Amino acid sequence: MTTFLAALLAFPTAIFTILLGVVLAYWLCVIVGAAGIDLLDGDVDLEGGAKAVSGAFEGGAKATSGLLEGGAKAVGGHDVGHAGHSHLHDAEAATGLFAMLGFGGIPVTVSVSLVVFLSWSLSLLSGQATHGALSMLPSWLVSTGLGLVCATVGTVAGGLAVRPLRPIFIARRAPGREALMGRVCTISSGSVTAKDGHATFEDGAAGLILNVFCDKPNQLKRGQPALILGYDAERGIYEVEPVDWLLPQEMEQLRDPLKAAAIARARAQR
Repeated sequence: MTTFLAALLAFPTAIFTILLGVVLAYWLCVIVGAAGIDLLDGDVDLEGGAKAVSGAFEGGAKATSGLLEGGAKAVGGHDVGHAGHSHLHDAEAATGLFAMLGFGGIPVTVSVSLVVFLSWSLSLLSGQATHGALSMLPSWLVSTGLGLVCATVGTVAGGLAVRPLRPIFIARRAPGREALMGRVCTISSGSVTAKDGHATFEDGAAGLILNVFCDKPNQLKRGQPALILGYDAERGIYEVEPVDWLLPQEMEQLRDPLKAAAIARARAQR
């Protein structure tokens, strides 16, 4: 155990150990945030936790954007346009470098986490053997070279390892509220009342969870299809209706978004 701790705290492994600790702390915060802080109190609120994480990321992005804008104005003075162009050029260069290394299309957090883990593992496993083989050289020189080699190899290996993961991180734009008009969703709650209910909509990706209601008496229950008639912006909820009144030819028309929207509008006006 003492030998292992000594290896963890030896240079350059100690640097990668600190970075790995930061990475682990970050992902722990992400996991806790995604599950919902209220889960720790015994009240499961996944939607609230997701909104909290989304709000935190949005606030952080806005704060970072404000800091960058303020820094550009402070440094550039009256030459803000030139400074902005320089920052844009630097950002494009960084993006091109990441893509060249194989990290294009992969979130920075995932890329950095993998590079840090690989660099830490290489440094930990090869530290003692490298120092033993190059004992005739100064220790600080061997450690510095080992750190650079591990970081380089970790970056190259990480770029190769994440390439198969690119399809997972392809961003798909969720359909807008108007695009859902006339589409068929699947009820996920036990019932749908005039006040509340839940449904899912398959958008070709992870799917959407919708808050729904139905003003008319209905027998909607979990697993049954329902037609989306409109969206109540004040309540933030979609109006739905059973599809048992549709004729077979009308059911086929639901495959066409334009015809489906026309059917939904006509039904909503009745």
